[in-house]
Amino acid sequence: MSKLDKFEEYVIAPGETISELLETNSMSQLDLADKTGINKKTINEIINGKAPITTATALKLEYVFNIPASFWNNLESSYRETLERQKDKESIIEDEKYLDNIPYLEMAKRNWDCIEKTRDSAEKVINLRKFFSVASLRFDTELKRRLAFRKSDNENFSFDSLYCWLRYGEIQSNKEIYPKFDIDALKVNAHKIRNLANLPFLEQYEKIKDLLKACGVSLVFEPHLPNTYVNGVSYKISPSKAIIMISDRGKKDDILWFTLFHEIAHLIKHSQKEVFIDLENSERNAIESEADEYARNILIPDKEYNHFISTNEVYSEELIKEFSNKNNISTGVVVGRLQKDGILKWNEFNHLITRI
Repeated sequence: MSKLDKFEEYVIAPGETISELLETNSMSQLDLADKTGINKKTINEIINGKAPITTATALKLEYVFNIPASFWNNLESSYRETLERQKDKESIIEDEKYLDNIPYLEMAKRNWDCIEKTRDSAEKVINLRKFFSVASLRFDTELKRRLAFRKSDNENFSFDSLYCWLRYGEIQSNKEIYPKFDIDALKVNAHKIRNLANLPFLEQYEKIKDLLKACGVSLVFEPHLPNTYVNGVSYKISPSKAIIMISDRGKKDDILWFTLFHEIAHLIKHSQKEVFIDLENSERNAIESEADEYARNILIPDKEYNHFISTNEVYSEELIKEFSNKNNISTGVVVGRLQKDGILKWNEFNHLITRI
């Protein structure tokens, strides 16, 4: 039986219990009105389910029938809730149209909060309402409004899928207490994080999380959802806390490191009101270019990099490792940048890049 089927069950109004007690005690509605001091019209409406049993009425019924007021209060509360759930059935059916754009099955496979495995559409809607913390899937949230004009050059891009991924990050970040967001602390800790970049990103993940947490920044690594094409995201989740989300797009460690510092740059340099989303193949405006430049330079300073490429025409594994060791950076980051700049082909030295 689905959750909607349960709403179809016969609803017994509290007044029916009163009617049975009147018959058992050989009393009329007028008798009950006299004994409780409640007018006969109201008594009749309560019995017919048209008027509620108030707390005051419940206490009077306790005296007349010697049945605790809590019994009547609970009976009334349960009845009214059931009526509202029956009304909610229509809105649940209406919300089912939103399921087409949400990767529910993938979310359930990952055991995300509230997203239980089910084939029942009504249950999916109810679970998603709890996941998004909304009373209807057609409701807007602040995050949705901030993303309203986000577009991608990828034909299959799904705004709804991206929003699900971002909501997951918010839920995870809300599970911990953070100090107030501090840009100055982030500037300092960004360089401490950079010192960890001689090893794969995921091996250093917990250390990075702790360094960012000290600055009031939540870090969430979560593989991308279908049709999101997202590398990373950063924004203020509240006036006092920021969030950085990193996906596994590209499946390469150098992309993770670059994306991390790209998002850190946004939090340090750019508007605290905007949601910065690094989408694959997206247009590089001035803000994105500035974040790219920050990420490139903190990973491998331009001075060191330019000297390296200007003094070498042929690259070997030994040469790349030597440069990596000298600059305390993983070989994957070096190879990734050389490939990005067209100095190396995309298939050269890939064995020096850690794959996810």
